[in-house]
Amino acid sequence: MTAVSATALATRLAAGDLTSEALIAACFAAIKAHGDDAIFITLTEQSALAAARESDARRTAGCPLSAWDGIPVAWKDLVDIPYTPTTAASAVYANATPPAKGAVIYENCTKAGLICIGKTNLSEFAYSGLGLNPHFGTPVNPHSGDTPLAPGGSSAGSAVAVAASLVPLAIGTDTAGSVRVPASFCGITGFKSSQSHYDKTGIFPLSTSLDSVGSFAHCVEDIITFDEILRGETPLPVAASPTEKPNLVVPTDLVMSGLDKDVAARFERVLNQLSCAGYSITHRSFPVFTEVMDLFAKHGTLTVAEAATLHQDLLASDAAEKMDQRVRERMQTAGQFSAQDYIQLQWNRARLEQGVTETLGRDILVFPTVPITAPAIADLDADDSLFTQTNLLALRNTMLGNYLGMPGVSLPAGQAQNGAPIGVLFSMAHSSDLKLLQHCREIERSLIC
Repeated sequence: MTAVSATALATRLAAGDLTSEALIAACFAAIKAHGDDAIFITLTEQSALAAARESDARRTAGCPLSAWDGIPVAWKDLVDIPYTPTTAASAVYANATPPAKGAVIYENCTKAGLICIGKTNLSEFAYSGLGLNPHFGTPVNPHSGDTPLAPGGSSAGSAVAVAASLVPLAIGTDTAGSVRVPASFCGITGFKSSQSHYDKTGIFPLSTSLDSVGSFAHCVEDIITFDEILRGETPLPVAASPTEKPNLVVPTDLVMSGLDKDVAARFERVLNQLSCAGYSITHRSFPVFTEVMDLFAKHGTLTVAEAATLHQDLLASDAAEKMDQRVRERMQTAGQFSAQDYIQLQWNRARLEQGVTETLGRDILVFPTVPITAPAIADLDADDSLFTQTNLLALRNTMLGNYLGMPGVSLPAGQAQNGAPIGVLFSMAHSSDLKLLQHCREIERSLIC
């Protein structure tokens, strides 16, 4: 398959020059031809083909469930899908009892006729920004040359499935960057929602305070329609974007430090394109970011504290030996946390979220999604210290948005000299998801021109 948007596929289905059965069959043929068995943990070929035939019958009868009835989707294996195990990409849950009921977002998609292709691989328990997995293998970044590159994580399989054009859409989750980082590394569009934007019932948690649902696609228009479906709304033709261009704010501290040369160059090119397209760009300090990092240095992070608490029984059991030892060791550092640390993080979070809303208003923050491009998988596998340092750097820019409740969209911004993709992140204040998506649709058009 070649990179085709879900919107374009839906148009072909409506016109009758493509059937859902043919589309679904093409997805599975592409998956088999691609040959990377680490992308998917579970494939649902028979049920998907049966659902496609039902979709075609509805169209023939003139009663499709939605304009996207028959469109394929891949799901990160944290999301409950009926009769399919939710493994969280862990050997501990490899033989988990399949749920009888799907997650709310899955059921909303099913009601609109979208078809599950399978469940994708991830960093165990969604606990890494690089996408490595010792249990189910590491999906290889489709933009790798002779050296296999990391896909980014934790939503590694979902990002690779879209980037390799195996599916037009995929679901991920994002606790510190797990949608935006792999979107940047793999050169596709990734949307991280505000934490309360979607119903997360039926989704395996990592950090209940920071977890958010996200999606991958080839364009923002697809993300907008997908967003409506995930929220249980009837998808409508994508509305015209706001005519008034928002002010773009480029922070001058923290997120702009230590950039790879190619990342810095591509970012400047994006700013020039947007300036030429009529966007006002302001460079200024954004001290809240530094304040957040100071809080993390003093009190630790909510992710570690909540992940360790959620998995405390596992960590205390013999089954902990089955875990990815890097994941286990990171969770075990939560023993250094105090109740006061946790409360301070939550109190300050509420204050800083409000501060961002007041300071940023309707402006959009713009900075590189990740300060580096995708590193080599072999180097990360071989060196624990390098893995830890690279993981922290990969998540540095994105984790700020999770703590501050900010929705974000990573858009492709070209490639480094070695062919590795680069992304640019656009973020707005808490709960500005729909405004951000509309603005990013127009921003994307400016970057294509």
